[in-house]
Amino acid sequence: MTTNSLKFNLKLTVPETEITIENLDISFKMYKNNKPEANTACINIWNLNDTTFQELLEKDNLVDVYTSYGEEDPALIFRGYIERERTKNGRPENRVDVATIITLKDGLNAFSKFINLNYREKVTTTQIIQDCVKNSGAGTGTMSENLPQMQFDSYKAIGYPQNILEKICSPLGISFSIQNNLFQFIAPDEKFNGEETLIFNSENSARLHKNGTDEIIITTSLTPNINPNDWIQCEFDEFKGSARVREVYHHGNNYGEACLTEITIGYKNHE
Repeated sequence: MTTNSLKFNLKLTVPETEITIENLDISFKMYKNNKPEANTACINIWNLNDTTFQELLEKDNLVDVYTSYGEEDPALIFRGYIERERTKNGRPENRVDVATIITLKDGLNAFSKFINLNYREKVTTTQIIQDCVKNSGAGTGTMSENLPQMQFDSYKAIGYPQNILEKICSPLGISFSIQNNLFQFIAPDEKFNGEETLIFNSENSARLHKNGTDEIIITTSLTPNINPNDWIQCEFDEFKGSARVREVYHHGNNYGEACLTEITIGYKNHE
């Protein structure tokens, strides 16, 4: 596996504001999975000025994190809301610099925004799913065309969108998650359709690591545009074929540590 030798750039922006954080020492750990739970990013920023720190906490800010090497265009690697109670300034042990620790939650509003939808006439589960997304503050990224559905004569959808969706989707076998503030709804019988995908092999990745009896972890150079539920192509001696991504873990910094992405895929059924 080779790592990119060009200068690594990492930038945080807050859409619809003038807040931009760049040209500072930044480290990160970002966890994404295909489960109905919020993806998390923990970001350490060294010597962020107090004014910018206070501006970050003034509102429920949505933060975009971009990465790039050299002069290439920045790529979005994570989008999430600041979790205020886990965001703080501090001076760590054995270091004179001040670290700002920012925790981001992907699709936070979908887990904390209470909604009340009362359907007095016949309604399908697909319509309820669409209305939950509309009222959640998140958007729709992927929705399988062949989602199974049920119909109700009437229905009350009261609570947090994530909880309502779990009650709707679980009986139908629909997998849903949020990636970069966009919902993904995957049908239980969806298969790889042959579309162009990222290819991983022994030239761009480290040796495969088994995780339990049914998962493989692929460690490769930082790959910001990979997300859970994406399909990838594997061309390793011990494992070949298409596979759907279950988990993604990005980690590294912009001041000397190699930045890596660990991709977890299913092993037995290639999904």
